Amino acid sequence: MTKPDFIIIGAMKSATSTLHEQLALQAGIFMSTPKEPNFFSDDAQYARGEQWYESLFTDALPMDICGESSTHYTKLPDYPLTLERMSQYLIDVKLIYVMRHPIERLISHYIHQWSQNVISCNINEAIDKYEELTAYSCYARQLAPYFKHYGKENVLPVFTEALRCNPQAELE
Repeated sequence: MTKPDFIIIGAMKSATSTLHEQLALQAGIFMSTPKEPNFFSDDAQYARGEQWYESLFTDALPMDICGESSTHYTKLPDYPLTLERMSQYLIDVKLIYVMRHPIERLISHYIHQWSQNVISCNINEAIDKYEELTAYSCYARQLAPYFKHYGKENVLPVFTEALRCNPQAELE
């Protein structure tokens, strides 16, 4: 039974896909497909059971470090059961939290939702109407439960700007 050694938990629109893909190219690291199983956050995925989740890592080599990336894990208040589910299943997991300038992240999130026809109003109206636009950029709020449960020493903060400017050093 293989479980992830680490999870990229967010934040959405902060280069988590790029980091996932770059890590998947590194020898000794196995990244899940799909990139975002959302197992601990989404009720329908969680209902698939632990066996399904573990099957995402069955192709890993015995010495591989395994990881997955699910930004839903840091989308409070939308997925309040995530940490409870995760902590029952993963005792010693390491977490990576990628952060982008909060306003840039919010704008990218808005554009994504607007292009998907989820949001149809202008950004100024959307900020008041859709709490998630600002909530997902409140990084301290998103990380506090993970710090409390897993300890700050088990959460690695990564900044999009550092990934962009010095990608090899950040990967290492």
